[in-house]
Amino acid sequence: MKLETKRLILREIRLDDAEPMFRNWANDPKVTEHLTWLPHGRIEVTRERVARWVEEIGQPGIHRFVITIKGSDEPWGTIDVVDYHDGNPEIGYCLSRSKWNKGYMTEACKAFIDYLFSLGFKKVIIRANVGNIGSNRVIQKCGLKFCFVEKKEHCSEIRPEPVEINWYEIERP
Repeated sequence: MKLETKRLILREIRLDDAEPMFRNWANDPKVTEHLTWLPHGRIEVTRERVARWVEEIGQPGIHRFVITIKGSDEPWGTIDVVDYHDGNPEIGYCLSRSKWNKGYMTEACKAFIDYLFSLGFKKVIIRANVGNIGSNRVIQKCGLKFCFVEKKEHCSEIRPEPVEINWYEIERP
């Protein structure tokens, strides 16, 4: 399964994506600063995650793609459904810092939203930390509407600090 945009190919993850994933974004503390997981300190962590994701391909509710730029099969990021809220998918994504501010994530996100709507979902959700300016901009460019700020005592078990999260939604036209 793959999705194609003007400049990108979103494709299923493969085992050989682990090393470029580690090199391009998974070990970068700036990329993972607002995520629920810490940067991978060792390639083995990335290999384990990729192996698990490859095993999950085809399972119900799993929708995950690596982001590549046309003309190269190198993975530069991921986009996937990270959760469901009342049956509505929540999108999560990350992208190599070297590819920020080029419109790639907005392009990938729009294609992924269209894909989810084509599967019959009526609403798509994206949440972003209030302080994650770039991600909030991507979400707004994709047409999602701000709903509310969610205040959480902690982001995740790995990131125990309190966090404020902007909640956005878009409904299928």
